Amino acid sequence: MYGLAAIQQANGWAMAGAGACIVLIGLAVLSFLISMIPRLTGFFEEKPHPPIEKSKISTQPKRIVPDKLPDELGAASTIYISFTEDIGETFDLIDLHRKAKEVGLPHPHLSIKRFRDAGILVSVGDGRFSWQPLSE
Repeated sequence: MYGLAAIQQANGWAMAGAGACIVLIGLAVLSFLISMIPRLTGFFEEKPHPPIEKSKISTQPKRIVPDKLPDELGAASTIYISFTEDIGETFDLIDLHRKAKEVGLPHPHLSIKRFRDAGILVSVGDGRFSWQPLSE
């Protein structure tokens, strides 16, 4: 007896299916154990506790962030300028946007576009920008 009949006679199909199931279950268990390694090593490593520096403790009073910026560009720009004093005289728009999001100012993209269109926020070259007084 040869071919498929011999496989059928010796229960070859059942053995092949059982072998495939055993291999797949073994691979699933192995992948689960590998995924647990970072959690297991976390038990043995001591987590550092950095000391709190006095420079990180803010002594400045908290600024109040408005829910809606004023419609007048001069008033809106003074709010932005007061929150961005620490990023320097010239800055990247990415830094300005990041600072506005950090503080919680509403719609930084729209405000930055309005400031650029009005000439309050001007390019000084090399992708850097600076605040200019509002021309009346």
